[in-house]
Amino acid sequence: MVKPEKRARRRWFGWVAGARIACAIGALAQLAPAFRVHAAQVVPAAGEYELKAAFLFNFIKFTEWPADESNKSDEPFVIGVLGKDPFGGALDKVTEGETIHSRKIVVRRFTRIDDLAASSPIVFISVSEERNLDAILKLLDGQAVLTVSEIASFAERGGIVELKKDGNRIVFEINLSAVKRAGLNMNAQLLKLAKVVRGRS
Repeated sequence: MVKPEKRARRRWFGWVAGARIACAIGALAQLAPAFRVHAAQVVPAAGEYELKAAFLFNFIKFTEWPADESNKSDEPFVIGVLGKDPFGGALDKVTEGETIHSRKIVVRRFTRIDDLAASSPIVFISVSEERNLDAILKLLDGQAVLTVSEIASFAERGGIVELKKDGNRIVFEINLSAVKRAGLNMNAQLLKLAKVVRGRS
Protein backbone atom coordinates (compact mmCIF):
# COMPACT_ATOMS: atom_id res chain seq x y z
CA MET A 1 0.00 0.00 0.00
CA VAL A 2 1.40 3.40 -1.00
CA LYS A 3 1.87 5.74 1.96
CA PRO A 4 0.05 9.13 1.84
CA GLU A 5 3.36 11.04 1.84
CA LYS A 6 4.57 9.08 -1.20
CA ARG A 7 1.29 9.73 -3.00
CA ALA A 8 1.67 13.43 -2.25
CA ARG A 9 5.18 13.41 -3.67
CA ARG A 10 4.04 11.71 -6.86
CA ARG A 11 1.20 14.20 -7.30
CA TRP A 12 3.50 17.19 -6.84
CA PHE A 13 6.17 15.97 -9.24
CA GLY A 14 3.42 15.14 -11.72
CA TRP A 15 2.08 18.69 -11.44
CA VAL A 16 5.58 20.13 -11.94
CA ALA A 17 6.15 18.00 -15.02
CA GLY A 18 2.76 18.98 -16.38
CA ALA A 19 3.50 22.65 -15.80
CA ARG A 20 6.78 22.40 -17.70
CA ILE A 21 5.11 20.71 -20.65
CA ALA A 22 2.33 23.29 -20.67
CA CYS A 23 4.85 26.13 -20.64
CA ALA A 24 6.74 24.56 -23.49
CA ILE A 25 3.70 24.30 -25.76
CA GLY A 26 2.04 27.51 -24.63
CA ALA A 27 -1.02 25.71 -23.31
CA LEU A 28 -1.28 27.13 -19.80
CA ALA A 29 -5.02 27.63 -20.20
CA GLN A 30 -5.49 23.87 -20.28
CA LEU A 31 -4.09 23.35 -16.78
CA ALA A 32 -6.55 21.99 -14.24
CA PRO A 33 -7.71 24.18 -11.33
CA ALA A 34 -5.22 24.40 -8.48
CA PHE A 35 -4.94 21.96 -5.64
CA ARG A 36 -2.02 23.17 -3.52
CA VAL A 37 0.64 23.22 -6.26
CA HIS A 38 -1.06 22.09 -9.45
CA ALA A 39 1.65 23.79 -11.49
CA ALA A 40 4.52 24.13 -9.15
CA GLN A 41 6.36 26.61 -11.31
CA VAL A 42 3.68 28.75 -12.92
CA VAL A 43 2.49 31.78 -10.94
CA PRO A 44 -1.33 31.45 -10.76
CA ALA A 45 -3.88 34.23 -10.71
CA ALA A 46 -4.42 33.50 -7.02
CA GLY A 47 -1.06 35.06 -6.24
CA GLU A 48 2.65 34.55 -6.02
CA TYR A 49 2.76 33.91 -2.28
CA GLU A 50 0.01 31.30 -2.33
CA LEU A 51 2.27 29.34 -4.65
CA LYS A 52 5.40 30.01 -2.60
CA ALA A 53 3.54 28.82 0.51
CA ALA A 54 2.80 25.58 -1.30
CA PHE A 55 6.46 25.26 -2.24
CA LEU A 56 7.44 25.68 1.40
CA PHE A 57 4.98 23.00 2.48
CA ASN A 58 6.26 20.57 -0.15
CA PHE A 59 9.91 21.18 0.70
CA ILE A 60 9.04 19.65 4.08
CA LYS A 61 7.57 16.56 2.45
CA PHE A 62 10.67 16.00 0.33
CA THR A 63 13.30 16.55 3.03
CA GLU A 64 14.50 14.14 5.70
CA TRP A 65 15.75 15.46 9.03
CA PRO A 66 18.11 13.62 11.41
CA ALA A 67 16.43 11.01 13.60
CA ASP A 68 16.48 13.15 16.74
CA GLU A 69 14.34 15.76 14.99
CA SER A 70 12.03 13.32 13.18
CA ASN A 71 11.28 11.43 16.41
CA LYS A 72 9.77 14.41 18.26
CA SER A 73 6.26 13.03 17.74
CA ASP A 74 4.91 14.82 20.82
CA GLU A 75 5.91 18.25 19.51
CA PRO A 76 4.51 20.27 16.58
CA PHE A 77 6.60 20.66 13.46
CA VAL A 78 7.19 24.41 13.30
CA ILE A 79 7.57 26.42 10.11
CA GLY A 80 9.25 29.62 11.25
CA VAL A 81 8.89 32.90 9.40
CA LEU A 82 11.56 35.38 10.39
CA GLY A 83 10.89 39.07 9.76
CA LYS A 84 8.07 40.66 7.80
CA ASP A 85 5.67 37.92 6.72
CA PRO A 86 4.91 38.13 2.97
CA PHE A 87 2.46 35.22 2.99
CA GLY A 88 -0.50 36.75 4.79
CA GLY A 89 -2.70 33.79 5.69
CA ALA A 90 -1.57 31.65 2.73
CA LEU A 91 1.00 29.63 4.64
CA ASP A 92 -1.43 28.89 7.48
CA LYS A 93 -4.05 27.82 4.96
CA VAL A 94 -1.83 25.47 2.98
CA THR A 95 -0.59 23.71 6.14
CA GLU A 96 -3.93 23.61 7.98
CA GLY A 97 -4.61 20.11 9.29
CA GLU A 98 -1.36 18.74 7.82
CA THR A 99 1.15 16.52 9.59
CA ILE A 100 4.68 15.24 8.97
CA HIS A 101 5.81 12.06 10.74
CA SER A 102 2.66 12.29 12.87
CA ARG A 103 3.59 15.82 13.99
CA LYS A 104 1.13 18.63 13.46
CA ILE A 105 2.54 21.36 11.22
CA VAL A 106 2.18 24.87 12.64
CA VAL A 107 3.36 28.27 11.46
CA ARG A 108 5.03 30.70 13.85
CA ARG A 109 6.34 34.20 13.20
CA PHE A 110 9.56 35.49 14.74
CA THR A 111 11.13 38.90 14.99
CA ARG A 112 14.24 37.87 16.95
CA ILE A 113 17.03 35.79 15.44
CA ASP A 114 17.75 34.08 18.75
CA ASP A 115 14.24 32.59 18.95
CA LEU A 116 14.71 30.46 15.86
CA ALA A 117 17.28 27.75 16.37
CA ALA A 118 15.64 25.73 19.11
CA SER A 119 12.13 25.69 17.73
CA SER A 120 11.95 25.57 13.93
CA PRO A 121 13.27 22.79 11.69
CA ILE A 122 12.41 24.97 8.67
CA VAL A 123 12.73 28.76 8.52
CA PHE A 124 11.64 31.19 5.84
CA ILE A 125 13.87 34.26 6.07
CA SER A 126 12.07 37.35 4.84
CA VAL A 127 13.61 39.95 2.57
CA SER A 128 13.22 42.36 5.49
CA GLU A 129 16.10 40.49 7.18
CA GLU A 130 18.59 40.86 4.34
CA ARG A 131 20.90 43.14 6.32
CA ASN A 132 21.05 40.50 9.07
CA LEU A 133 21.42 37.52 6.75
CA ASP A 134 25.05 36.71 7.47
CA ALA A 135 24.39 36.69 11.22
CA ILE A 136 21.29 34.53 10.78
CA LEU A 137 23.07 31.95 8.64
CA LYS A 138 25.99 31.90 11.05
CA LEU A 139 23.62 31.20 13.95
CA LEU A 140 21.91 28.35 12.09
CA ASP A 141 25.02 26.93 10.42
CA GLY A 142 25.48 23.23 11.20
CA GLN A 143 22.03 22.89 12.74
CA ALA A 144 19.29 20.70 11.27
CA VAL A 145 17.34 23.67 9.94
CA LEU A 146 16.10 23.98 6.37
CA THR A 147 16.53 27.65 5.45
CA VAL A 148 14.43 29.14 2.65
CA SER A 149 14.36 32.68 1.32
CA GLU A 150 13.81 34.86 -1.71
CA ILE A 151 16.71 37.15 -0.82
CA ALA A 152 18.94 37.58 -3.87
CA SER A 153 21.92 35.17 -3.95
CA PHE A 154 20.60 33.46 -0.81
CA ALA A 155 21.83 30.00 -1.83
CA GLU A 156 25.22 31.31 -2.92
CA ARG A 157 25.61 33.05 0.44
CA GLY A 158 25.06 29.83 2.37
CA GLY A 159 21.28 29.42 2.58
CA ILE A 160 19.75 26.12 1.52
CA VAL A 161 16.81 26.95 -0.77
CA GLU A 162 16.34 30.17 -2.73
CA LEU A 163 12.97 30.88 -4.35
CA LYS A 164 13.16 33.02 -7.47
CA LYS A 165 10.85 34.39 -10.15
CA ASP A 166 11.75 33.64 -13.75
CA GLY A 167 9.22 35.41 -15.93
CA ASN A 168 5.86 33.93 -14.95
CA ARG A 169 7.42 30.99 -13.14
CA ILE A 170 8.70 30.27 -9.66
CA VAL A 171 12.00 28.38 -9.70
CA PHE A 172 14.37 27.45 -6.94
CA GLU A 173 18.05 26.90 -6.24
CA ILE A 174 19.47 24.47 -3.69
CA ASN A 175 22.88 24.77 -2.07
CA LEU A 176 24.10 21.20 -1.60
CA SER A 177 26.98 22.23 0.65
CA ALA A 178 24.50 23.89 3.02
CA VAL A 179 22.24 20.83 2.90
CA LYS A 180 25.17 18.64 3.95
CA ARG A 181 26.22 20.98 6.77
CA ALA A 182 22.67 20.89 8.15
CA GLY A 183 22.63 17.09 8.13
CA LEU A 184 19.55 17.00 5.88
CA ASN A 185 18.68 14.65 3.05
CA MET A 186 16.70 16.06 0.12
CA ASN A 187 14.70 13.89 -2.25
CA ALA A 188 16.56 13.17 -5.52
CA GLN A 189 13.54 14.12 -7.61
CA LEU A 190 13.39 17.49 -5.87
CA LEU A 191 17.05 18.10 -6.68
CA LYS A 192 16.34 17.36 -10.35
CA LEU A 193 13.81 20.20 -10.38
CA ALA A 194 16.22 22.66 -8.77
CA LYS A 195 19.22 24.55 -10.00
CA VAL A 196 21.95 23.12 -7.79
CA VAL A 197 24.60 25.53 -6.53
CA ARG A 198 27.59 24.82 -4.36
CA GLY A 199 27.80 28.17 -2.62
CA ARG A 200 29.89 28.49 0.52
CA SER A 201 31.47 25.21 1.56
